[in-house]
Amino acid sequence: MITGNWGFILNLLSMAALLGLASVAFQLLTAPLLIRAGKRVDPLEQKWLILSWALLPWAMTLLLLVQGGIALPDDHNTVYGSLRLIHWHHADEFVVSAWHGWLLSAVGLWLTLRIGRFAYQQWRVNQHLKLLREQALATSDSTICILPTHDVVAMAAGYFRADIYLSQGLLNQTTPDQQAIIIAHEQAHIRQFDNLSRWLLMLFICPLPGFVRTPILNCFTLVTEQLADRRVTRNAEAADIAETLVKIARLRHHLNKPDQAAFVAVEQLRERVCELLTPSR
Repeated sequence: MITGNWGFILNLLSMAALLGLASVAFQLLTAPLLIRAGKRVDPLEQKWLILSWALLPWAMTLLLLVQGGIALPDDHNTVYGSLRLIHWHHADEFVVSAWHGWLLSAVGLWLTLRIGRFAYQQWRVNQHLKLLREQALATSDSTICILPTHDVVAMAAGYFRADIYLSQGLLNQTTPDQQAIIIAHEQAHIRQFDNLSRWLLMLFICPLPGFVRTPILNCFTLVTEQLADRRVTRNAEAADIAETLVKIARLRHHLNKPDQAAFVAVEQLRERVCELLTPSR
C-alpha cells in the first residue's frame, strides 16, 4: 500500500485511466458513424469533428486530473470528480494489488508502447525528410524545391515553415497551368496547417487499434485534400483542377507506384472530383 501524497496521485491517475478507457470505448462505438458522416457533412465540418472526436479522451482525462488535483476529500476521505460521476474512497491510500492498481499498470504500459512506437515512426519520417532536403534542388522560389527523379511526386513537408517538393518527372509531364494548380494546392495545405493537424490527429489516436486508426486517418486525409482543392478554386476552374487530378492519377497508375506522394491518392480520386464538380456547400 502507498499512502500520503503519492497514494493520492496514483489514485487520481487510476481514475483518469478508467475515464480514458470509457472514452476510448465510446470512440470505438462511434468511429463507424463518424466515417459514414463524411458523405453527408461538409469537409470543413468533418475535419473539426474528427479532431474533436480524437481529442475527447485526452480532454476528459485532463479535466479529471485538474478537478481531482484541486478537490478536497470530504469527511469520509472521498474525492469526487466531474458531476460526481467518478469518485474514489480512501483518497490517500493506493493498494497496488487492487483492481485500480492493475488498471493503472496496464493502461500505463499500453500508452508507453503506443507513444513510443509513434515517436519512433516520427523519427523515421524526419530522417527521410532530411534525406529529401539533401537531394532537392533549390529554385527561385525559396519554398519550392525540385527532386531529381522521374517519379511523380508533389508534396508539402514541414509543420510551421513547410516547403513544397515537386519531382522533375512531374514537371516534365504536366503543363504550366497544371503545375500552377498543383503548387496552389500544396500552398493551401501549408496555409491550413494540414501537416500539423494530421500529426496531432496521429498522436491523439495512436493508442487506438489499427482497424480504427487507419480509416479515421484516411477520412481525415480526404477532407484536408478536399479543402485544399476548394481553396484552389478561388483562382482556377473546378473542371481544370479535376482534370489535373485525373491526369496525375493516370501518371501514377502508369508508373505503378500507388504509394508515391503525388498530389492525389488514386483511391480518393472519385470523392475529390465529385466534391469539386458538385460541392457539398
